[in-house]
Amino acid sequence: MYTLLIVDDEEIEREGMAQFIPWDSYEMKVVSTARNGAEGLEKIAKFRPDLAIVDIKMPVMNGIEMIRQAREQYPDMTFVVLSGYGDYEFTSQAMELGVRHYILKPCDESKMIPVLNKAFDELEDTRKKNAHSEKLETEARLLKPYAREQLFRDLLLGKAQASSGARQLPDELGGEQRTVLLLDFRLKCGFDSLERYVVGNMLGDLLPDDTLLMTTGVDRDVLVLADAMAESSLETAVQVLKKEFKRFETLPMLSSASRTGTLAELSVLFRQAQELLQLNPDENETVLLRPSRNAALPETVNEIFDMETLRQSGNYEELLQELAFSFAKMEVKNYYPQQRKKLCELAWKLLFEEKAVPEDSLSAWADALTAAWNRPQPDARSREIFLAIYENLSEPEFGLQTIAQHRLFMSEDHLRRIFSQMTGNRFSAYLEHCRIMQARRLLEFQPDMKISRLAELVGYPLDGQYFSKVFRKICGVTPTEYRNHH
Repeated sequence: MYTLLIVDDEEIEREGMAQFIPWDSYEMKVVSTARNGAEGLEKIAKFRPDLAIVDIKMPVMNGIEMIRQAREQYPDMTFVVLSGYGDYEFTSQAMELGVRHYILKPCDESKMIPVLNKAFDELEDTRKKNAHSEKLETEARLLKPYAREQLFRDLLLGKAQASSGARQLPDELGGEQRTVLLLDFRLKCGFDSLERYVVGNMLGDLLPDDTLLMTTGVDRDVLVLADAMAESSLETAVQVLKKEFKRFETLPMLSSASRTGTLAELSVLFRQAQELLQLNPDENETVLLRPSRNAALPETVNEIFDMETLRQSGNYEELLQELAFSFAKMEVKNYYPQQRKKLCELAWKLLFEEKAVPEDSLSAWADALTAAWNRPQPDARSREIFLAIYENLSEPEFGLQTIAQHRLFMSEDHLRRIFSQMTGNRFSAYLEHCRIMQARRLLEFQPDMKISRLAELVGYPLDGQYFSKVFRKICGVTPTEYRNHH
């Protein structure tokens, strides 16, 4: 049944139409009447009728202005205009507003019903078209399961950042800032499709309701995305899963979980979960490897090597700067040579699965990355100068003379002029700035480090006094003040 509103300033006509036409027999219902356009707008807001019969000439607000305002707020509503002979100017204005149905006064039931039926038929057609359009839009918005899984996999691997789907899937899952974590399960022989289904299905039952968001496979692993609310239930759920899984699979299952992060950080969480499994291949060590709960584990690769910053480095100098910071972080953590070598191998594997791993040295890594990413190679002299600087930031006796005499075999004055032309800076000022920037970043990485140790790592005396003075000159605060502030 369609609903009507009658708006007319002439009470006899208004109430006559409302009361004496048998609207029920036409499957129509008059929900209210109004005396002018202003009152009509109030009644529309209150009753939301399907159609309004509106007189053109009315006091307070005429029918044209009422229709104009109603159209802005209720674009799906239909209007039929009541007009008299000679109201052609108003009728023309109504047509501009999209009104296509008119009833001439005086009117009766025989004139009104055919016009209203036609108006309602057109309203029904419009609604069907709109509903179909909305359905198509919804279907287009909602990804099909296999497409969602593929997109989830691409996001984990960092392959979908530029696509529209890269925003669509996080939106469907609650927005890029939703807090999540990633579970990584591994069998040495890999999972078949049934086993992958079992892992996802069982975890869906074991974790709190609605916290398991997505499941997919990457190489031999099963990756499970869960809401951060599931964190307290993870170890129990994984323990039960492994116990049940042993009933039909004798091979041990390795498992890890990333830290909590946002959907925007999926590729970072994925790398962290994978690193934990690669650094700790002993399946008997723990039920679930966690970065925050395994103090004996080395730092994960992404805490030592900032892969994204390395990729974005614009030239050889910037690449050296970032690599020197990475190697200094391993020094801060007092890595043994074997730990350092293992971490470097893993970092390289995450960057380039197929390429041979370079030696764990600054020069080897800088040259290998420059070649692998097809970056412009610096000339031999520039390479030697920048390498010498970043390889010797922690050497207190290092200076321009060292490079001139032991690496480039030229006079110190000549090298000083060359360096100034290369960088636009004095060598002493450049070295000082590099050391303090390194110190600042190391202090952010390890805030509880002693200032004397920090000074030593960047080539200043152990007492820290001169270091603090230079730090303050460049950063505006002392190292201690910087640490307290950050």
